[in-house]
Amino acid sequence: MAVFDLNADTNQTLDWAILRDGGVSLYRNQAFLSEDMAKLQASGYQSVHFNCSGWWSEAKMHDELEEALRFPAYYGRNFNALWDCLQDIEVLDIGGLLIVLDGFGNFADGTNHDAAKTLVDIFVRASRYHALMGRRFITLVQSDNPHLRLDGLAAVDASWNRREWLNKDRGL
Repeated sequence: MAVFDLNADTNQTLDWAILRDGGVSLYRNQAFLSEDMAKLQASGYQSVHFNCSGWWSEAKMHDELEEALRFPAYYGRNFNALWDCLQDIEVLDIGGLLIVLDGFGNFADGTNHDAAKTLVDIFVRASRYHALMGRRFITLVQSDNPHLRLDGLAAVDASWNRREWLNKDRGL
């Protein structure tokens, strides 16, 4: 895997570098997280900050997401509903939306690891979706665990074209 020095190319902005790599960036060092949050906020990003250290269950996570992101009353408190709501969430045209998951290791390292990975996967999908609409959606994830891995996020499978999507249309 190649290692890139973001400081080597001064023409690349922080948000561009994060979006180029999927829209999510992991942090261990709290000072680095704070510095990058400040840079993005100075660039016009509206930020929503979550202290995930109190997320001991998926239900608690959904409670806080619903409240902080001002989801509608019909929010279903599940990952399908989260994806639906994130497609409709307001993302500023100047700057964008910054989601900060602080203390995420407490949630991701325990029995909620699958839910934690699914959450970040949905945020990566939301980043790609909003980028297609010309808007910027970035997620910064802080964990004290230097071994935290969230691989395979928003993996895309190749789909059959719309005329051959059904098996019968491919002679099967």
